[in-house]
Amino acid sequence: MKKYENIENLKIFCETVNFMSVKRASFELGVEPSNAFRTIRQLEHDVGVPLFNRQTRPMRLTKEGEIFYRYASGITKLNQDMLAELEDDVDKLAGRIRVSSTAGFRQVFLTPALVEFQMSNPDIVLELHEMTTGVMDVLSAASGNDVVMTYMPTEELPPGMVVRECGEMPFIACASPLYLQRFGEPESPSACAQHLGVLLNMPNRRSVTYLTHGSVAEKLEWKRSMTFNSQINARDAMVLGGGIIPDLAFYFAIEGLHDGQIRPVMRGWSRPPRMLCLFAPGNAYRKRRVRYFLDWLEARVNRMMEHTAKEYRWVA
Repeated sequence: MKKYENIENLKIFCETVNFMSVKRASFELGVEPSNAFRTIRQLEHDVGVPLFNRQTRPMRLTKEGEIFYRYASGITKLNQDMLAELEDDVDKLAGRIRVSSTAGFRQVFLTPALVEFQMSNPDIVLELHEMTTGVMDVLSAASGNDVVMTYMPTEELPPGMVVRECGEMPFIACASPLYLQRFGEPESPSACAQHLGVLLNMPNRRSVTYLTHGSVAEKLEWKRSMTFNSQINARDAMVLGGGIIPDLAFYFAIEGLHDGQIRPVMRGWSRPPRMLCLFAPGNAYRKRRVRYFLDWLEARVNRMMEHTAKEYRWVA
């Protein structure tokens, strides 16, 4: 049997990558360092290419090593999940639930919600993770996520996916009074060519390149822009006078609109709303604790979306 056909050898390789140290990986896994070194060398011999660049300190993966790690980490994760699922009692209201979302919803909405849930359900262990990869990777059964909170993707969903639609999220173009005092307010997207933009680049959402007013669409261009992977960080930069956000999810603007830190701009111009959903892969949904938690969370997301819609009508 080749070394890469053995799960334990792949674990040694993956831990070595995680710590960038064979000795540290050996300690964590409880194996002799000499055996770990031999395993790494034999893996490289079996695949026929070097996996590590040993000329750097700490050593780094080669291009081939990065490919090998992507697949090896997936294999070890699947093996771990398989063993956990075999030991899992799907009918008990106990066990682990892994929840994932983008940084904004994770920080502002999910963290307090999960604390509330945990207080009433101490036998259910919650893990909250940030989406850092593409949405389809996060929604796949192999990701290990039980519940995902994000916008409906444009791609076809994986088979067996359970979807709870919680409402359409409106977006708002906005800036801070400080910025508007210094640079003035654009009346339309075309006027943004003379302004600074605060843009987003997240796993399931990119900043828009145009805004619409009824049936009219107009392209957005910026004199200069900065980009963030978190709506919270982008909102903070905007409040500090960093520029205009063309499409802040309205939920994250409500408090700032009330206390005067945020002002709408380009009224009547907006990006189309997006459906906010809760997702559960079929292998997770069969667990009673996941269904129970999903029902609980859906009720709270629905209330949040109802409040958001009410506030949006006040601004619009």
